[in-house]
Amino acid sequence: MNPNTRVAELLAMHGVELARHIRRIVHDDDATQDLLQDALLRAHRALTRLGPGANERAWLYRIATNTALNHLRSTARERKALERVARNSAVDRDAHAAATDGHAARREALWARVRTLPERQRVALTLRVADELEYEEIARRMGCTSAAARANVYQATRTLRLEVR
Repeated sequence: MNPNTRVAELLAMHGVELARHIRRIVHDDDATQDLLQDALLRAHRALTRLGPGANERAWLYRIATNTALNHLRSTARERKALERVARNSAVDRDAHAAATDGHAARREALWARVRTLPERQRVALTLRVADELEYEEIARRMGCTSAAARANVYQATRTLRLEVR
C-alpha cells in the first residue's frame, strides 16, 4: 500500500483523538495543529519500520506524545533563556535607575510589572513598545494572527493601566 494513502487512513481513523491527546499535553490550540502535522510527518517517515500486526494506534500515540513532549522541552528552554535575559536586563536597568531620577525608577517599576504579565502578553507588548514593531510583524514573530497580537497588547496595557490607578 502507498505510504501516503496509509498515513491518510491513519489520520482519518485517529486524527481527532491524537489532536485531543496533544492538546491535553501542550495546552495550546495553535501548537496542537502544528504538532499533529509534525507527528504525522514522523509517522510517514517511520511507516516502513512498523511491523505487520503492530498496534498502529499505540504507535501513533507514542509518536504524538514524543512530539508534544519535545515541544514542551523546547519552549521551556526558550522561556528560561528569555527569563535569564530579562533578569540580566533587570539588573542592568536597576543599576541605571538607581543612578537616575524618579522618572527612570517609575519606568523600571513599570517594566518590572511587564515581566510578570502572561508570556504572550509580555512578548507582544515588548515587541510593540520596546521594538516598535507593527502588529503584522509581531504576529509573524509570535506565530499568531495580527488580531491575536493586537489583543495581547491590548490586554497587557489594560492590565497595567488598572494597576497604575
